[in-house]
Amino acid sequence: MITMLLTIAVSASALSYSRARTQALFLTDKMAYELNLTDDQYNACYEINLDYYLSISVEGDLFGVYWTRRNQDLSYVLSPSQYAFYTAATYFYRPVTWVSRAFHYVIYDRYNKNRFYRKAPSVYGTYRGGNRMYSSSPYKGRVFTTKNEPRKNVVAPKQQPQQTQKSWRNNSNFPQKSRSQAVKEGNRQAQQDMRQMPQRQVNNAGGNNSQRQMNNGGDKKQSQGISVGRTNKPTGNTKQGGRR
Repeated sequence: MITMLLTIAVSASALSYSRARTQALFLTDKMAYELNLTDDQYNACYEINLDYYLSISVEGDLFGVYWTRRNQDLSYVLSPSQYAFYTAATYFYRPVTWVSRAFHYVIYDRYNKNRFYRKAPSVYGTYRGGNRMYSSSPYKGRVFTTKNEPRKNVVAPKQQPQQTQKSWRNNSNFPQKSRSQAVKEGNRQAQQDMRQMPQRQVNNAGGNNSQRQMNNGGDKKQSQGISVGRTNKPTGNTKQGGRR
């Protein structure tokens, strides 16, 4: 009986930042490929996914307040066609389910672990969560580049014929980068972007990172039982017609 209780407690515990970060990067990379995200969309989607993963502790969290908030935030980031694709793809729309008293990450039913299409987003090394704590969405009103349309007729690696799966290298339908390679390339790109920014923007970026660290500290307090988000639904307006 004690062993069973311990198993349930471990299975249902909140994700650590490291684990949440890993899951958010993998999911967002696949969203970037299938939805054909631009770089600014890629960054925002990573932030939103990380906040969602940091918010789940028990089964009831999976499709609760923060899941609704995730969908709301993404509706401001994605184009109408991208959002329609997102809601129709259950592996993106409901990325975590509850199976045998533990979290099940649906995206791994479609893609092999530790393989990536793109370099990590530039915010990967700096964003530690916290945007979900605002009463309204910080993505509302921002202008995102949405010139790309979702890819059509995507056949994921695990849906390919066995013979094709064995020859995945240099196949554009298969992610080629390892996680370490994706992170290294992402960090390099972030450093290049920082060097190219005017000094005022560099200072502002540093201030934003400090604020994110403060937000992350607030997250730790909330994980100890001072959660505002779980008792009060976010007050930001959502778009009408299926974007909830």
